[in-house]
Amino acid sequence: FAGVQHETNTFAPSRADVAEFEMADSWPPLLRGALADTGTRGMNLPIAGAIKAARSRGDIDCVPLLWCAAEPSGPVTDAAFDMICGIILDGLAQAGPVDAVCLDLHGAMVTDSHADGEAALLHRLRDALGPDVPIGVSLDLHANIGADLVALADCITVYRTYPHLDMADTGARCLHRLVQRLQGQIWIPAFRQ
Repeated sequence: FAGVQHETNTFAPSRADVAEFEMADSWPPLLRGALADTGTRGMNLPIAGAIKAARSRGDIDCVPLLWCAAEPSGPVTDAAFDMICGIILDGLAQAGPVDAVCLDLHGAMVTDSHADGEAALLHRLRDALGPDVPIGVSLDLHANIGADLVALADCITVYRTYPHLDMADTGARCLHRLVQRLQGQIWIPAFRQ
């Protein structure tokens, strides 16, 4: 389980650097390892909803890796993006083989080097995990969902309300879809029903 939230406005003059992700504001500061669970528990965040749903099943070992967010701004610096990806990839390497990855993302992150920050993160995950480990992604309802993200993710769930009252519920839906994928069940995404 990992989460990275950033909504980029490419016209904004400021950048989201490492310090922006480490700072607590309306959300917790950057949380690593078990703190990504305990520090978000009970909050209306997709990672909190996904972990709660996983724990309520009783048959899933949760390995929280990271949760962080920065206030909306101009692009995320390459240093911040590389640090975030590094924390997630290092955590996955330390965890050993995993059955699936559940990500709490915004869907509108641009970095200094990547027009689609979320897809760039998923490319790095796919390089590390291979094609067979399912990746589930929860997104804000006004995410920029491109072809790369769709091709790299096994399931995508999106907030259904504005204001976003269902962020934790969206994370729980993502976990549910990942479990279905692991069980080999066939399902039709909600937008195709």
